Amino acid sequence: MIAKRSQHGFSLIEVIAAFLIFAVGFGVLLQILTSSLRVAHRSEDYTQATLWAESKLDTVGVGVPLEEGTEQGTFDDRYRWDLDIRQIEPPDVAGGIDENLPIELYQVGLTVSWGTPGREHTTRFETIRAVDSNQSQLRQMGRGRQ
Repeated sequence: MIAKRSQHGFSLIEVIAAFLIFAVGFGVLLQILTSSLRVAHRSEDYTQATLWAESKLDTVGVGVPLEEGTEQGTFDDRYRWDLDIRQIEPPDVAGGIDENLPIELYQVGLTVSWGTPGREHTTRFETIRAVDSNQSQLRQMGRGRQ
């Protein structure tokens, strides 16, 4: 009698199923990688915009008197800025504020934008600056003499 040998190996259906599982898993992995790269690039853009804004806001009112108004400009060929400065009244607080405090408050708003029209991104930064009103009055008096 001849003994039958059992054959070892994979059937064609098992190979196709394994390939399909691999292909789906690889596709999902590529999609996750692409999404991660997109998020990293967007994060880089916002970080750069924040650094530009920080440098611009640090120089507002330094060397040049702080005045109400708007300005526009560019940081480089990619990032643009719009600056809006408005004088504001101090908020009412419990116990009141001495009306004779020698300060003026200014709200400084900076919008940084980048990208192409239709795909433009913007981010806004705001701060409040206090200015010695005595200095402001001296500045206005100096303008009146010119």
